[in-house]
Amino acid sequence: MSVNSIKNSPSVVNPNAIQTADPGKAERAAPKSGAAAYAKANNNPTIKEAANVQISQRAKDMSLAKKIADETPDIREDKVAHFKDLIDKGEYKADSEKIANSILQEAMRDEIARDPSFIYK
Repeated sequence: MSVNSIKNSPSVVNPNAIQTADPGKAERAAPKSGAAAYAKANNNPTIKEAANVQISQRAKDMSLAKKIADETPDIREDKVAHFKDLIDKGEYKADSEKIANSILQEAMRDEIARDPSFIYK
């Protein structure tokens, strides 16, 4: 069977044609518009059904975390004021050894992140 014989075959139904009492006569139906016609023809959900999505709990948690992070100031003015007050009163004693260790730890983390083979050298 060739493509031409399928095209002219009476068993092939034109989806835009309305069957009448006289099968030899077919009238063109007004095509349905856009997405609704496509959805109906392909058994796909309607636009309203497709728009109904469910968001996972993880996505909701991530959204909340982002919102909190966006609302948190970069500089915690309350902490700055507290330590400024301690320094002004002479009550803040910096532990230089602790500060030096923290600086070295951060430098090591940065170096390992840049070059993981660093720890084997």
